[in-house]
Amino acid sequence: MDLGQLETFLVVAREKSFSRAAERLYRTQPAISLAIKRLEDELGETLLDRTTKGGTLTDAGATLLPMAQRMMDLRKQVLDTFGALKGLQQGRLNIGANESVSEFLLPSVLLAYQQTHPAIRIQAYRQSSERIPTEVLERRLDIGFVSYDPLHPELQSEVILRDHMVLVVPPGHRLARKKEVSLQVLGQETFVAHNAITPTRNAIIDLFAKCDTPLRITMELGSLATIQDFVALGAGLAILPRMTVQDGVRGGKLVEVAVKELQVEKLIRIVTRREEAMSHAAKAFLQLIRATDFTRRAAPPRRKNP
Repeated sequence: MDLGQLETFLVVAREKSFSRAAERLYRTQPAISLAIKRLEDELGETLLDRTTKGGTLTDAGATLLPMAQRMMDLRKQVLDTFGALKGLQQGRLNIGANESVSEFLLPSVLLAYQQTHPAIRIQAYRQSSERIPTEVLERRLDIGFVSYDPLHPELQSEVILRDHMVLVVPPGHRLARKKEVSLQVLGQETFVAHNAITPTRNAIIDLFAKCDTPLRITMELGSLATIQDFVALGAGLAILPRMTVQDGVRGGKLVEVAVKELQVEKLIRIVTRREEAMSHAAKAFLQLIRATDFTRRAAPPRRKNP
């Protein structure tokens, strides 16, 4: 008996539609119908009543349904067991990420992964975003985190977080008690910025120019954490990814102030090689990444009424 036919039967029964089952299984409707017909021929029973719109289960179909589900569950159990034996009891996971992801996104994810798969050795490298796609292509990294789409035919990327650039000021600053300000107001302020030239930095410079507002950068530093320290000391304001300032805002070190015109997204993507078998360790990490709700960390903080 073909397990693929049983899987098709289960999806048709669940969706109550041959066409929706075809969409779920990425197959044509005639292929779905043929699979069901072959299963019925093998069992010598009609499983679905075609006279009804959704293909209602016959008595034979209702009898087969729980047995088919048990067989599919057993298949999954077998595959999961052997997958663990082959890959998750030993192995290595190589990850590359830029500064913001390395310091503010990865720690909690890597800890959760290590607790679930303690036998896997993790190698996490902090690298420039420009270098990461090449490292993935050359198989020195299993998975990379970048803020742009590499647009390479041998790579695929997937957005895991849509973060936003936000303005942060020290608690005693004149703007700290404002719920929202216009970009023009910031023309009077000085800024502390990162010295890396990135698309996001260029987008912010372009935004100030478009609004005919001077962007006075008086200090450039090489660390996001150091920038926040200098902002807290009153050296200037900063526009940073929200996920990087959350702890400082919650701890009272910084204040996030909404800027009406500041609608600059900071996309975080995972990059992998296209059409290539992954190690079990890398697959497990991808599953964890896709199941993690990063938006909770990057959500705007609630403002307390003064």
